[in-house]
Amino acid sequence: MNRLAHHQGIHKFFTMLGLALYFSKPVMKHLVHIVDALTTKGFAGTLTDLHHWSFHPNHRTTLSHFFTK
Repeated sequence: MNRLAHHQGIHKFFTMLGLALYFSKPVMKHLVHIVDALTTKGFAGTLTDLHHWSFHPNHRTTLSHFFTK
């Protein structure tokens, strides 16, 4: 899986917490991108900001579907 350098640390932390045992790889990918966006300066709390600041490779509606389920 292609990750940005700072995504490696977030993913390693989630693995250390044992989240990989409970969530699938796509869900873990979403969580890494969400945490990346939440910790970015300039994040205002909207879904569009979440998509923009997380550098998520998928379309914005993919995150919307993730949150609704």
